Amino acid sequence: MRLLEISIALNSTLDLDKILTYIIQTAAEVLECEAVSILLYDPVKSDLFFAASSASDPIQLSEIPVPLKKSLAGKIFLENTPLILNNVEKDPRHFAVAAQHVNFHTHSMLGVPMRIQNQGVGVLEALNKRKGVFTSADEKILSIIASQAAVAIRNARQMKELELAYDTTLEGWSNILDLRDEETEGHTIRVAKLTIQLANELGISGEELTHIHHGALLHDIGKMAIPDRVLLKPGPLTKDEWEIMRQHPVFAYNFLLPITYLRPAIDIPYCHHEKLDGKGYPRGLKGSEIPFSARVFAVVDVWDALTSNRPYRTAWSKEQTLDYIREKAGTHFDPRVVEAFLDIDH
Repeated sequence: MRLLEISIALNSTLDLDKILTYIIQTAAEVLECEAVSILLYDPVKSDLFFAASSASDPIQLSEIPVPLKKSLAGKIFLENTPLILNNVEKDPRHFAVAAQHVNFHTHSMLGVPMRIQNQGVGVLEALNKRKGVFTSADEKILSIIASQAAVAIRNARQMKELELAYDTTLEGWSNILDLRDEETEGHTIRVAKLTIQLANELGISGEELTHIHHGALLHDIGKMAIPDRVLLKPGPLTKDEWEIMRQHPVFAYNFLLPITYLRPAIDIPYCHHEKLDGKGYPRGLKGSEIPFSARVFAVVDVWDALTSNRPYRTAWSKEQTLDYIREKAGTHFDPRVVEAFLDIDH
């Protein structure tokens, strides 16, 4: 039953960090050992590296390459065979560099390969059995966990690669828009970075932060549907032209809604021109009716616009712009967001 729970848990997320943390915590609990380490294979460097460990700081360990031919983990990986050792430190194949670096003494070890069919993913190690020694029963349990872990890690990595491909595509779209409108060149990347900084200050993380990043990159995607005679007009817009320009959030909504992956990011492109007092557009939303992500982005968007040169005016100073943002807290901007914005570096 416990192994079934582990399988369900590993298949319930595609977050690699959560998967690695769950594996080491659960394996240590089930096998009653002091620590668990996950070493993954790096095909570029042809060695193993510590992806996660409860033995020490995983960031420290990750900097230590583990050679395939001069380590116990390498032997397990290359030979695709589990290994039980109850006197590790006396084995000549023991890779003592890592243990010395983090001051962890390994007395007993159970290591099993993580593979998917014929492809090696890495090695799962249980270290220092608390009572007695590692047994063949422990080996069977850890091997089952390792096989489930290998699939979960592969799926998470593939999702990460897919997300990277999406991000690259979105940045490409934003660059195309910036190239079309020379006045805003570089604007999209700048506001996306600053929005993430502000979102972190507000305690936003995980998937929500990813959606905010996507939304920031796509905030002006609706302008692709605005005619050049309006978007690129050098002088002031007429009333009719402003009506056309104010449709770009609606165009963005219609463009992004059919794309399932981007649907969670739609709030910023659709709502970042709404104002807290209801005098924004396109829907005249008020207060909490405006999605929080859009309220976060609105401050950054105005900041970047006012501190950038335009053909019709020179850039405002940082002090002048901050005064304006303070003044508009409660009418245009969410006061909580403004307070956080004033606390970050600009």
